Amino acid sequence: MDRNLYKDYFIRDISIEEFDHITDGVEDHVFSDEYLAGKESLMRNEYKAKISRLGVKVAAAAAAVVVATPFVVNAATGGELFDRLWGNGSKKNVESHVESFVEEGKKDKNGNDSVYTITYPKIEYVESDPKDVARLLGDKMVTTPVVCKVGEYTVTVDGVVRDERGLVVAYTIEREAGVDCLIYSQLENESKGAFINDDQNFIFGFKEGSGKIWVDMERSTKTKLYCSEYMQDLNHVFGPDFYPPVTDHLTLELTELKMTRNEMWKYFDEHNDNRPEGVPESEVEKEKKTFIIPIADKLNELEFTSTEGGTIKISPIAMEWDVRGSTKASLREGFTWPRPTIKIVYKDGTEYLVYAADTENVGYICESDHGLTAFFNRLADTDNIAKIVIDDMEFTKK
Repeated sequence: MDRNLYKDYFIRDISIEEFDHITDGVEDHVFSDEYLAGKESLMRNEYKAKISRLGVKVAAAAAAVVVATPFVVNAATGGELFDRLWGNGSKKNVESHVESFVEEGKKDKNGNDSVYTITYPKIEYVESDPKDVARLLGDKMVTTPVVCKVGEYTVTVDGVVRDERGLVVAYTIEREAGVDCLIYSQLENESKGAFINDDQNFIFGFKEGSGKIWVDMERSTKTKLYCSEYMQDLNHVFGPDFYPPVTDHLTLELTELKMTRNEMWKYFDEHNDNRPEGVPESEVEKEKKTFIIPIADKLNELEFTSTEGGTIKISPIAMEWDVRGSTKASLREGFTWPRPTIKIVYKDGTEYLVYAADTENVGYICESDHGLTAFFNRLADTDNIAKIVIDDMEFTKK
């Protein structure tokens, strides 16, 4: 197999937001070249596996597309499913706080380990009301569990919902000997999310999306992780020349390697250069399967506009701000200012503060050269939005 293709398989595309904000909150000092190179490499390699374009065995996922009423499914799970995605049952509010870290490979002027600090944002969660979930999602969320197994690992996809720009997926990961495929923690949840552990041999990923994995620290155990993944639709981001459109399913690929990921990279370094055809998959992979995950139609969305600010398209799970129609040249030229304040104002006067200088009430947020996309950490009541406000710009329904 060609190594470049294998890199596509294991290395995710880093988002513009992540690249621009690699050193968010870091004190103003010069990093070593070794540190910066290592950090960029980490950001480009971590998080989740990308999927091979080569032929693979496709496991017929447990069957037919059955879109159960969300309210019924939520009741059957004791309210757990929707709470995991948009509630506060196991998510505790977090105040903004500062953490210090030792910068590996760098010393300060006194010869001591160099220390840098990161300021983590304030995060607030709200209760998930099953009646609101049923009203806002209707029959657009598939909640038929799909069980996917490779080697010692079982990944069960519990629920999927999508809109024009992305997807939200709830799933669990199980392994009797202990789940060690992800690096996760409370601080990871507060920042970039969980990522693939390079010192083990199991990898997984959805072909169609990329974003942030949130691990439920309260519900999860050593042998079972409860995960929520907020993903941008890669077709929406990069176009059909690079990724096909999402239709009626997601594609989940699970791979068990014959070695750890770190050992695999070393193996490539030692064996790939002398083979025009590249290293065959069979030399590094023990088992690989692709599973089809049924999904429903996209959620409906509303459009809000502002002469100065451009256009916002919003669904109950996410919003996308596009500044290309803005009359402000500074907006059209890209995001160079401090992070904007974004809030949704409802008809009864209540507000949902989505994003601010010290606050991130989102599941995932990603900037681009023409705006940003935010996946909510609660459902937005699109039936009752009066306006959306970004800094001093008001967006009203088109």
